[in-house]
Amino acid sequence: MTTTSAHSPRRVLRPIEAILGAGLLAAVLDIANPIIIWGLKGVPAERILQSVASGLLGKAAFAGGAATAALGMAAHTLIMLGAATVYYLASRRLPAMNRHPWIAGPAFGFGFYFFMNYLVVPLSQAGMKPPHGWFPVLNQMFCHLVLVGLTFSLIISRARKSGDPA
Repeated sequence: MTTTSAHSPRRVLRPIEAILGAGLLAAVLDIANPIIIWGLKGVPAERILQSVASGLLGKAAFAGGAATAALGMAAHTLIMLGAATVYYLASRRLPAMNRHPWIAGPAFGFGFYFFMNYLVVPLSQAGMKPPHGWFPVLNQMFCHLVLVGLTFSLIISRARKSGDPA
């Protein structure tokens, strides 16, 4: 089914299209935020991506140049694809997530914020603490609720179940 007018139903996505689309778009949007914000303070994008890689490599990531920046982008993208997959699977078990994407996406993003900042990052090699202060917390909440959660929900809600007719 394709869209031909404003009143036609939107094209239904295959599950893999929805997961890849949601995960890749959220990865780009989510990493663009710190690149822009820290870039305004003079921090190069490479350093931001190396900080992601530091979750795997520790402080050595900052001496790795473009290679560790690429590793950081790959790690970030894999995390987003994994989270999009979790969202997709949850939305198949809880159909209300697809009926109410404007609520379900930010709710997922809220949980993802806590998962990443209070479990994943502290257990990583990055040596970073959860964000503190009003701007970092609000910015991270915006990223997780809107750029990640809402992106997931609006794209994944268009995916059909594998047994649904094409």
